[in-house]
Amino acid sequence: MSYEKIGLIGFGNWINDAYLPFINDSEEINISHISTKTQTSLDKSKIIFGDSSNYSLNYQNLIKDESLDLIILSVPDEMHGEILEEILDVNIDCVIEMPLTSKNQNAKKLISKIESQNNLIIPNLEMSYLPIVDYLKSIIAEKKYGNILSAKLLLSANWWPGFGIYSSSAWYVDVLNKIFDSLPYRVSSKVEEKSNYPTESKGVAFLDYQSFIAEWQFNMESNELSVILELFFEEKDMKINLMTSEIISENNKKIDFYEPYHGWPGMNEFLNEIFYNQNKGKIQYFKEIESLQKISNGLELSMTNKKNKWIDIL
Repeated sequence: MSYEKIGLIGFGNWINDAYLPFINDSEEINISHISTKTQTSLDKSKIIFGDSSNYSLNYQNLIKDESLDLIILSVPDEMHGEILEEILDVNIDCVIEMPLTSKNQNAKKLISKIESQNNLIIPNLEMSYLPIVDYLKSIIAEKKYGNILSAKLLLSANWWPGFGIYSSSAWYVDVLNKIFDSLPYRVSSKVEEKSNYPTESKGVAFLDYQSFIAEWQFNMESNELSVILELFFEEKDMKINLMTSEIISENNKKIDFYEPYHGWPGMNEFLNEIFYNQNKGKIQYFKEIESLQKISNGLELSMTNKKNKWIDIL
């Protein structure tokens, strides 16, 4: 493992639920620096990591420490851009959450900086690392059931407030991009106006992959959490539960993956890749970040300024 000293900026529920189970199971990962916004969160981190780590309420103290090899940035969307820009000014790799910034108009500057700097900026797109994604990708590539005609990905949860097309699309669109081994060349989005919440609790994003159209549907007024993918081929339809890696349409055939005790499916596979395999390089990560940011921008633009019209991406 090449990352010997790792810093955490942010210590909220996502770090605790998604990252810590993997980190705590590894004897090689050393969390040497932790920065939080509140003293309460800092005190919680001290209980877990003890006296061997450095603690601060000022994330700039962490960024300036040249001994760090990697920073895991997990903060609210509105803080992404400012902190990431400062990280890019030093030669430290960083795991980030999409989107790059809370406002799409600020993303171009950051993308240009990511491309020009030496830092390896790694987007956390954990669900795309599930083995079932590669399995489905091979089915499409081999045309096992003929050409794919369309696809639907349905996310059901109760994540409102705080959910938005712009802030959340990257994780689910990336799963589709990986399965299809392609990028959409235009996108469109529509939010259901008559809902129990102010905006964006129900809606759909349309992704045009040229030979077929995929839909990402979301319902934030659900009492259950599920991510269901339907693939429609010339010869057969498939229905897949991505949370459990089960192919529902094939008697719940299961594709093996690491099942977390809590947290999110794919986090173990993602972190294992980051800490131990590191097969991807700067160029591939950059392409993912750039394309997904453009897609998120396009979906927001379609929903607002363009009134659900198609927005060209490529």
